[in-house]
Amino acid sequence: MLIDTARTRMLLERGQSTRLTSATAAHLASAGGTLWVTIDNDPRDIVLEAGDGFDVTGEAPLVVEALGGPAVLELRPVDDLVAEALL
Repeated sequence: MLIDTARTRMLLERGQSTRLTSATAAHLASAGGTLWVTIDNDPRDIVLEAGDGFDVTGEAPLVVEALGGPAVLELRPVDDLVAEALL
């Protein structure tokens, strides 16, 4: 799937995943449900519960998968968060 937008929400059903190849400087968040994030060549497993977020700092592709049930992935630029904090 090609996602070419700065901000998006995506519903992932249990076990469904999406691969993000250009998520540098993006903020990933769970807007509902539990997401499992794995980054190519990175030993960490990142689990995001509803309301949790993670800033992507590297250029490696990553995979996001819904765990345990449906989950909503929210993707937006990190710069948006900085602007919101300044308001």
